[in-house]
Amino acid sequence: MARTAKTPITSDWNYEVEKVKCFTPEGHWTGDYMTRRTDGEGPNRGVLKTGVSKDYNVVQNSEVMEPVMNVLADLGLEPTKTSHYVMNNGARFKARFEFKDTQVEIPKVGDTLGFRLDIDNSFNLMHRIRSLGGALRLVCTNGMTTLDKEHGISCKHSNKFSVKNIVHAVEDALEAFQDLGKADNPFTLMASREVTQEQGLNILQNLTNKGTISEVRREGIARIWNKPTHQEDNGRNLYNLLNAATEFTTHEVAETNFTMSETMNSNITKRLLAAAKDEPTLNALWTPAESDAVVVTA
Repeated sequence: MARTAKTPITSDWNYEVEKVKCFTPEGHWTGDYMTRRTDGEGPNRGVLKTGVSKDYNVVQNSEVMEPVMNVLADLGLEPTKTSHYVMNNGARFKARFEFKDTQVEIPKVGDTLGFRLDIDNSFNLMHRIRSLGGALRLVCTNGMTTLDKEHGISCKHSNKFSVKNIVHAVEDALEAFQDLGKADNPFTLMASREVTQEQGLNILQNLTNKGTISEVRREGIARIWNKPTHQEDNGRNLYNLLNAATEFTTHEVAETNFTMSETMNSNITKRLLAAAKDEPTLNALWTPAESDAVVVTA
């Protein structure tokens, strides 16, 4: 079972944030600033982050969303689904756009992917304004990472924020998604690496031993690996193992903890791709550690 977030996730994203000075109880300015929601109540009034520098410039969610929507319209991209997620009382905002009609087919795998785009904004210095391109496996709506870098928006909350960055960010994310249709894409490479049922379980255990996933989440992924939800995942290769992981992160983690889901998805994908590219790395990953081996005594 996925763990719940400390604070609820809501969809009310069009709030305003301001930067104000921080004062001691005696009324003396500390020299620092803080960000807070303007619609908060009481003395804290929705404080999001203290210790913000004087150079920090608040960029409202609406200031990001408006040009994003304009860019999508200019590119002829119409989302089939748009979701808004507000976390930590507004400290972080994510807009997720799904484009099921913008598709690529993974060579030699047969899976069809739809385009997915995330736009992130934060007011607690957790990350810059950024866009994250991804993919949506249409057979099961699993979210998948393209393993491409964060795209052009990635910039600080400052007076240097530019709408031009958004244009390049969305275009770059779309290009990275379209590259998944090439023969050398990472998912086709993973599918070419066959593993046995037991080797897949060993890989998950080694990912746990190395701290990539927790024991609880290893059990969740293993449950899907042992009994695939979809017929397309009955094959035994690294791509099928990745799909077990993304099914778990998408449907059992992301709805309550985006940060954990994104981290798990990215880290697992990187580890499996590294194994697919290098035989010794793969052998090491599917070989059980001595501590996991069953010792038989007379």
